[in-house]
Amino acid sequence: KAWRRTAQGFQLLKDGGQETVAREVLASRNCRCFDVAQGLYEEGTFDGEKVSVSENMTSPALSIASMEALSIWLANHDKNVEKYVLSLDRHGYYMMNVIDYLVGNTDRHWGNWGFLVDNRTNQPVRLFDLMDLNQTFLAYDTPDGANCMTTGNRKISQREAAVEAVKIIGLNQRNEIKDEWFKGREEEREMFWCRFGILKEQ
Repeated sequence: KAWRRTAQGFQLLKDGGQETVAREVLASRNCRCFDVAQGLYEEGTFDGEKVSVSENMTSPALSIASMEALSIWLANHDKNVEKYVLSLDRHGYYMMNVIDYLVGNTDRHWGNWGFLVDNRTNQPVRLFDLMDLNQTFLAYDTPDGANCMTTGNRKISQREAAVEAVKIIGLNQRNEIKDEWFKGREEEREMFWCRFGILKEQ
């Protein structure tokens, strides 16, 4: 990983090999078809290597706090993590579980999601944009997916978490998903549509 300064701000460049970059870019393309705040990943090059490129989501006005850090603060103030998250960003939380299921994201640990924080008030605003999609299309050989990492003490699959989310807020698709995006990735395409169909039925 490396940061690059541009005229507009900073970009994050991520390598990890061509396959990893391709997964992250494909997952990002699919995520854009749904109503959820997200970091956008595009394919680029650096020093002759393919990389994924995304924009910095922080600014002088907004910083980020991971759930790993926030959960400690919540525990020290006798606050329930799930209730707190839902009170601040119900839509963002449920859509995160929908997206992670659809694209098979196995890396949504507590360092990879959390809140944008208003630097003037030091108060959380909403969940920060979905990010870090390079571990997608993994645990992708069954419709259930991996264990969901965002439901705390409730041990449920990504499928169960996504179905629950759709029943509460809907699927919230806003753009067409195109088969051509999966060219050369037929197995991933088949499982994506399988999972999409499961959620569409709810």
